[in-house]
Amino acid sequence: MTRTTIANGFEAPRLSDSACRLLLTGIAIFAVTLRLAGVWVLNQPLESDSLSYFTMAQGLAERGELLDIYGQQAFYSAGYPLLLAPFFMVLGSSVSVALSVNMLLCAVSTWLIYRLALALSRNRGAGLLAATVYALWFPGLWNATMLAKENLSTPLLLGIALCAIGIARGERPMGTALVGGLLWGGALVTGGSALLLCAGVAVALLMLWRVRGNFAPAFAGGLCFIAGAALILTPWLYATDQMVGRPVLTTNAAFNLYLGNNPAATGKFVSISDTPMGRDWEVTRLRLGEVGNADRLQAEALRWIGENPGRAAELAMLKLAFFWQPNLPDAEDFSASKAVASIRLFEVIQYALILLFGFAAFRSRLIASDGRWIFAAMIAGFWLIHAAAYIITRYRDPAIPLLIVMGAIPVAAWLEQLTTRRTVRHAA
Repeated sequence: MTRTTIANGFEAPRLSDSACRLLLTGIAIFAVTLRLAGVWVLNQPLESDSLSYFTMAQGLAERGELLDIYGQQAFYSAGYPLLLAPFFMVLGSSVSVALSVNMLLCAVSTWLIYRLALALSRNRGAGLLAATVYALWFPGLWNATMLAKENLSTPLLLGIALCAIGIARGERPMGTALVGGLLWGGALVTGGSALLLCAGVAVALLMLWRVRGNFAPAFAGGLCFIAGAALILTPWLYATDQMVGRPVLTTNAAFNLYLGNNPAATGKFVSISDTPMGRDWEVTRLRLGEVGNADRLQAEALRWIGENPGRAAELAMLKLAFFWQPNLPDAEDFSASKAVASIRLFEVIQYALILLFGFAAFRSRLIASDGRWIFAAMIAGFWLIHAAAYIITRYRDPAIPLLIVMGAIPVAAWLEQLTTRRTVRHAA
């Protein structure tokens, strides 16, 4: 333990590096334990997106082919199954292996959250508090119990944020930018919604330019960032060119664009069968193939937007509002059991507090200004891109840990002040 002098000459104890590492390890173990308990209690079925990710990883590990449950090669984002595949090769293709990877990703996210809070505040207590809140965060618990790409998207986003802060502060900017580019490339392969996360890195490069008073380091850092992304994206684009006849991140983007912009669109998910394209969906999809069908959907979505600009703008605003909407329990939750309803209500309260403290913290002087600007750019970029397609509650999950980090810093400072006052009173 180290000691820091406070008012009236009293010295308050501070956590040492070893004690902090021990506590952080304990929090990470606690986070993983809660998620393992969730796996046991919920016993999530392997279906829909989860089944596709499993099928893709299994096919890649066992046969060297990347196919989802519908026989498509580039429809679902490949980042998550590409991560699972090596583990399947070594340990066998099973849901338990995939869930174990989720637990590893949870531990990585916990560490990154701590590092981000420390980078923004130099307060170890804030880092530990942020990590603890993440351990208890219900969407994080829920996602870890199933094969969801958000398990990977979250640490990738947090890693990009940490690299952006390092770039802004001139901490080996070229090497840090290269790592940030690698992470951004991985995030893009994991989900197209990561596209505008580069806004945080752009802000960081501008800050580096301002601090150094020279454009050259920022320019070199930008090139390194692009190079890092290219190292990840180039092999994947080459692979999709060979698989579907065109280099694409995914053929799913056009599908999502159409679901969010058609006469039946509501701003939330609607089934393709409920849209005008649904009448001959399967026949046309098989006839045109992945790329041809994607081109058809994109053209139809853009045509509808051009003919209905007012409705398209209204839907975009609705999506931006739905992005932040609490996941309120419905009648089914209340009819299931009082316990389920209570858990769902607690989740809503937890989410409201994270939003309240997280956004309020952007005005706090306890948080480094470079971190505030970088976080704001990344959250805004991640939010705004969702205006294009449709909203499902879990789509926002990768960005919420940034708000957990922000909110934890002033709360931790307040708790430390409260503890200090009590200690001083007892010592007097």
